[in-house]
Amino acid sequence: MNFELFEKYESAIRGYKGPQGDPQSASLRMHRNGGLEVYYAPFEWVNLSAKVVLVGITPWKAQADIALTEAQRALVEGLPVPEVLRRAKLAAAFAGRARLRLVSLLDHIGLHRWLGLRSSEELFGEASDLLEATSLFQFPIFNKGENFRGGKHPERDPMLRGQMREHFGKMAKTMPDAVFIPVGATTSKGVHWLTKEGFLKEERVFHGLPHPGKEDSEHTAYFLGEKRRADLSVHTNADKVDAARDYLRMAVAALS
Repeated sequence: MNFELFEKYESAIRGYKGPQGDPQSASLRMHRNGGLEVYYAPFEWVNLSAKVVLVGITPWKAQADIALTEAQRALVEGLPVPEVLRRAKLAAAFAGRARLRLVSLLDHIGLHRWLGLRSSEELFGEASDLLEATSLFQFPIFNKGENFRGGKHPERDPMLRGQMREHFGKMAKTMPDAVFIPVGATTSKGVHWLTKEGFLKEERVFHGLPHPGKEDSEHTAYFLGEKRRADLSVHTNADKVDAARDYLRMAVAALS
């Protein structure tokens, strides 16, 4: 594991005053292209032995704050860099309400059964050795100061394209036998592009999981069976959601 970036920003992390710190501090800025800015947060630890890789779009400001705060705490405790990075990443991975919703989605498609767990919640605790929680864009990206939501074609921006290839893409190549599950449609588009670029094996990528951060999304509610087809608005394509759910359940069951 390469610690060059961590070493570059270590002094900024040691001085970070979470939870009142600013993940968008100039001392943490990595790149800028117009309104898009990339900031450093300690997310580069990778669990290379993981069986499943959950892929979000990018760490948001709240997650970056959690990671920076945990890393600062671990540094004060005198822990070695690999453990600092591991603790920071696991603390921030799909943190908050999104994690609870994600667990429901993963259990709904039977991921816990394949892994021999009581619930996918264990992936964020005692069974964390089975999980790599990462992002299409490894480091926090902001668009005009706001959390970056991906856009329709992030691969068209040269800076974003480089971020996908240099970090997530290279990591994916080191884990050819893991199962990759993109979370949300925007992430799926980016992962699909990287698959075409040769960074992932198509047969090891399972698309179709809704984004857990949209707690009130009827798309997610219908996927989980919490909302009836008859009650859906015109904005949700029930047939498409049904197809995604059925595909994911079959794909995961085939792993057993």
